[in-house]
Amino acid sequence: MKKKVFLIGLNLYSIFLSLKIKSQYKNYDVIILEGSKSFLKAYNHVKIDKYKVNPGFHTFEDIRSNSLLNFLEKTIKFYKIKKTRGMIIGKDLISCQDSVNKWPNNIKKKFQIRSKNISHKNKKKSLSNSEKKYVKYLKNCFSDSRTSFNDAIDLSYPWFFPPNYKEESKDEASIFNQKVRERKINHKYVFPEGGLFENISFGLKKLLKKKGVKIKLNKPVKFIKKNNKIFFDGCEELNKSSNFKIICIPVKPLSISIINKENNRANKLTPIKFYTGLIEVKNFEKSKLDNFVEVIVASEHAVGLKRISLYSDILKMKKKIYQIEFLENYNEPDLYNQLNKILLFMSKFIKFKNKKSIKIIGYSFVRNVFRPKNSYMNYLKTKTIKFFENEKNLIFPRQILWPVNSNKHFSFANIDYEKVINKKFFTKK
Repeated sequence: MKKKVFLIGLNLYSIFLSLKIKSQYKNYDVIILEGSKSFLKAYNHVKIDKYKVNPGFHTFEDIRSNSLLNFLEKTIKFYKIKKTRGMIIGKDLISCQDSVNKWPNNIKKKFQIRSKNISHKNKKKSLSNSEKKYVKYLKNCFSDSRTSFNDAIDLSYPWFFPPNYKEESKDEASIFNQKVRERKINHKYVFPEGGLFENISFGLKKLLKKKGVKIKLNKPVKFIKKNNKIFFDGCEELNKSSNFKIICIPVKPLSISIINKENNRANKLTPIKFYTGLIEVKNFEKSKLDNFVEVIVASEHAVGLKRISLYSDILKMKKKIYQIEFLENYNEPDLYNQLNKILLFMSKFIKFKNKKSIKIIGYSFVRNVFRPKNSYMNYLKTKTIKFFENEKNLIFPRQILWPVNSNKHFSFANIDYEKVINKKFFTKK
């Protein structure tokens, strides 16, 4: 009988892991179990009016993602846009590469943004009191009381600070983005042909089928521990001790699937509704927003607005359409008023010929997001690791707290396969 390897949770991480396993152990049955009915749900398009839209701004960066792109280009075509990221702070639009002397004077003076090189290991402890006030200001712009201060720092630093503020980190994303901010790298944004990331899903689905990796959708799994042994509800084959099991679900959704008397605390998180929408602009001469592929936003004039991106450019359309991402906000509970303020705010960066013409095509709810304290997430991580430890032929190799970007999925899968999974499961057999 063939050995079977079950990867629980369908995402890019489990896809890349399954392909690694199948390429080296061709006689093994490799099966990915997914609780939902969708293949790579995070890449599925959202429909707004007659338009298909990515559920948020999705992209690769050519230098940072070279290895991943080389892999994907076997089945998918891509194209590039050579622009960088912009920032709107308050009422001012600047580049993420702008030095502090180009920053808005009111922000610099009010929050005492420094011009010398600042390097932080512990952001919360190292920020000055005025810089912490700045983070609170940013938080009140893009979110509300449901976002913890710790999480606001992670969302803000160093993205909403000038390039002389650096994060001391070995993380590949932090290192890459700092080089971009300091103009040491001229990167390009990379998109699949057609602009929609679900095209990547189609390509990967064909690749998995070609390589013999099986996908079983609509297979939610619950984890139950009795007498220090884990039982799996939802797929009986997981209960065969000879079958290998690899947990590939991020900590927060995984915690919900664990049936445990001590786990009541795991489900007590306050959701924040995340939306995306399309804005059409006509009768214009010039738009400052077009200098950037994406613009991250923190402004009291458009609370909840997080990002503006060039939808029509990415999808190669003649019309001028922007995609926006925004959160519901306690300070602006009426969505209609919130969107009207966003429209008015965006129009400030556009020069119209005579009559202003800017309208919202539509918007769609995408998902709930959560912004808890770090201590809470560390609690969940500790509990889930403890729950799965010492279980025969089961491994929980990467305790990702939340879904991460595509490049990290690829990198983590390669690292975990070589350093953990292959050594523990296969080489000793």
